[in-house]
Amino acid sequence: MLSVWVSVAVAQAQSTDPAVVGQWTPVKKWPYSAVHTHVLPTGKVMFFSEFADGDNPYLWDPATDALTALPKAGFNIFCSGHAFMADGRLFVAGGHIMDDSGLPYASIFDPFKLTWTRLPNMNAGRWYPTVTTLPNGDMLVIGGAKEDRTKNLIPQVWQTSKGSWRTLTGASLELMYYPWMFVMPSGKTLMAGYWRPARYLDTDGVGAWTTGPRTTYTASRNYGSAVMYDEGKVLITGGDNPPTNNVEVLDLNATKPAWRPIAPMRYVRRQHNSTMLPDGTVLVTGGHGGPGTDNPNYPRLETELWDPVTETWSLLAPLGTYRGYHSTTVLLPDGRLLSAGSRNVKTMQVYSPPYLFKGPRPTIASAPAAISYGETFRVNTPDAANITMASWVRLGSVTHAFDENQRFMKLRFTASGGGLNIVAPANANVAPPGHYMLFLLNGRKVPSVAKIIRIGGDGTTPPPTDPPPNTGFTAVAFGAEWKYDDRNVDPGPTWKAATFNDSAWKKGLAQLGYGEADERTVLTKTTPAQPTVYFRKKFTLHGMVEQATLKVIHDDGVAVFLNGTQVFNSLIPNPAHAAYAQGASPDNHLSQTTIPGMRFEMGENTLAVMVKQANATSSDLSFDLELKVTTDGMQHDALFLESPNGGETLRPGQLQTVQWMTHGAGVDTVDVQFSQDNGASWSAVAAGVPNIGFYDWKVPRMETAQGVLRIKDAARPDIEDKTDLPFTITATPRFKAIAFGEYWKLDDRNVSPGAQWTSLGFNDSAWRQGPARLGYGDGDEHTVLTKTNPVQPSVYFRKKLTLDEAIRTAHLQVLHDDGVAVWVNGRLVFSRYMDNGMEHGAFASGVVKDAVSSTLSFDGSVFVEGENIIAVMVKQANAESSDVAFDLELDLEAR
Repeated sequence: MLSVWVSVAVAQAQSTDPAVVGQWTPVKKWPYSAVHTHVLPTGKVMFFSEFADGDNPYLWDPATDALTALPKAGFNIFCSGHAFMADGRLFVAGGHIMDDSGLPYASIFDPFKLTWTRLPNMNAGRWYPTVTTLPNGDMLVIGGAKEDRTKNLIPQVWQTSKGSWRTLTGASLELMYYPWMFVMPSGKTLMAGYWRPARYLDTDGVGAWTTGPRTTYTASRNYGSAVMYDEGKVLITGGDNPPTNNVEVLDLNATKPAWRPIAPMRYVRRQHNSTMLPDGTVLVTGGHGGPGTDNPNYPRLETELWDPVTETWSLLAPLGTYRGYHSTTVLLPDGRLLSAGSRNVKTMQVYSPPYLFKGPRPTIASAPAAISYGETFRVNTPDAANITMASWVRLGSVTHAFDENQRFMKLRFTASGGGLNIVAPANANVAPPGHYMLFLLNGRKVPSVAKIIRIGGDGTTPPPTDPPPNTGFTAVAFGAEWKYDDRNVDPGPTWKAATFNDSAWKKGLAQLGYGEADERTVLTKTTPAQPTVYFRKKFTLHGMVEQATLKVIHDDGVAVFLNGTQVFNSLIPNPAHAAYAQGASPDNHLSQTTIPGMRFEMGENTLAVMVKQANATSSDLSFDLELKVTTDGMQHDALFLESPNGGETLRPGQLQTVQWMTHGAGVDTVDVQFSQDNGASWSAVAAGVPNIGFYDWKVPRMETAQGVLRIKDAARPDIEDKTDLPFTITATPRFKAIAFGEYWKLDDRNVSPGAQWTSLGFNDSAWRQGPARLGYGDGDEHTVLTKTNPVQPSVYFRKKLTLDEAIRTAHLQVLHDDGVAVWVNGRLVFSRYMDNGMEHGAFASGVVKDAVSSTLSFDGSVFVEGENIIAVMVKQANAESSDVAFDLELDLEAR
């Protein structure tokens, strides 16, 4: 049985008293969206943006509200990883070529001199990597996607003292984007998620992974959030798609560390930020509660605060605007918080927590600028007698819902005269070297303005150096996957064209060939040996190419075509299929050439390669290729249709939400189009739709198994995306009206909703909403309900259903623990274990050990054409019941 937690009453979000809920400033415009945000050792905030605006860093001064443009890094630092070095400089690794394609570059920003220093390239590109400051001051870079959109499996360590990379060849592992990495008290690093299980990384030598504990939440927590809230203690919140409100903690100080579920957040959310406060609480801001990558249709404006002492949540003042995908939140040295960004959202707000409205603040008169591990250092303050806590918060460096730098710990101290004698952290495992904000708090937990102090490391930063040569990024890497044709058949004159149909060709990883025992993909050798084999590969570029370098391994002759034009030839004077090469090449011969930028297209490009044997008795054949390009760095806007995306069954007349994502800032409106013949012809659904990411489409009254939707930039029709696979529209009598896992309104407050709660006209606007499965205590809930004390006898659920036809029969399947009752439009259609009555305070008449599934078929006349309401009550068996569960599926048959 999982541990049982009990939630306490939450603060009233409707309160306007800032001493209870805090206070937000009005929303203010900024020149760019703050997607990567960093609190510098100077106390100012650096941020940089997204897509084509990535290399436009800015500096914000919280004291004066002044904005200043900073020098550029020289490459697109959007989608990079970052953390602070021991000397206070910001280490930035990776960057953006296009979605799922990263740059191999790394650079260091000096916040004192406002300069960038380029470093030698990494082993390959990294898009969405994580950077972690190690106890010895080196910088661990892990995860991300390479230039060719495959994952970078090999972690690397930037050796600060040597100025070189060390590659952890023994720690090869495919990871999620932006893994949640923390230095542990043991000195190893923890990957807390968002996949299961957690893992430990030893960065000594060639590196090695070991498996850690598995979370009790059974699904992926993608785009949840994680924070080290105390020495060796980690909190993970939310995530998944659709989102959950599940929360777990891990204590690495335990003999056998294990994830432990605790009280859930009040609201399901993903794409949110978790930020440490000076008093040790954790503030959760933003995110969304709906399905999809980014869903402003389900904004999570509610701000929640977690108390690590009671392990409970309270509601604070809500945000003034949506902060979802690409939003950031950081703690400022004055105790306030900056919340900014979101995809294509160029605004900010500042939050003052309740502790700033609870009386005078302690002050720090003086403190050292730097200290050593284990040192007892002096902090002078006129409030020494009233100080009850000294806290230590590492500077924030946050992107994509995870702060790669922040951590929190309390420091021991004694009061003496006009100040405090504070004991510094014992070692770099519990406080990696770098800059921290020291706060002093009084008995009301009111913090001082922080003093930024460096521990470990050197306080002087080196001068910037000249950047290494820009060798470009790898658009196609050695060892990549290729389509190939080794059947000894002439593919025809169009095989080099982008539109050529190579669906019948095989595919495999390079090196490709036969006869040398070094091939990853062994080709078929025909008898006699085929004169020619063919290879094709598509790749995408977001930006105009300035220069490119091609390297090709071949045996014997080779000809390379880019977008149908030959760009390299060796030993092939006659390209006919039956012609042999003009001579033999050495085994695995490497040739190199440059390609003019004019040969490339912005967007999709096609490489086509023929390799020829020298003669009919040749015993071997080899092929591999690398293409490096340098672009102008301009981001190509893109649209991504998320839902529906193929395989769905829709019903004529139903309202279907079309959901999409936009990358880039240049798409203002979109056109929505529909095809009933898998794209052979198109009809308009809506034109000039505001680009807000969703549109409610009424499915046409027709039937097809080849339905496809398309969205296009209304101003630039070349920017488009469509359904990956066809969907079906059918008017068959039986259809699924409600599926398991859908969203429900819910009320778990242990208050009777009154006699009208089952009616359509009942006002449920104050009820929360979340996806099923709903409940608590079993560990498999998507939305974790609040368990009150004493336990509530009844919880309530409602869902509206719009129908445009009469219903003959309904088929219900309901998952429940313990008792359940279901109403349709106020009429009771099913109940089980409800013999003690339907009153709120009555318990169920039977006990269910685990959730059971009950089924029923009933007369469809209870449904009406138009809007209907499904209302469900689930009851506990008794006051000691440890779990509750609910989900429902409804199939209907039309007349």
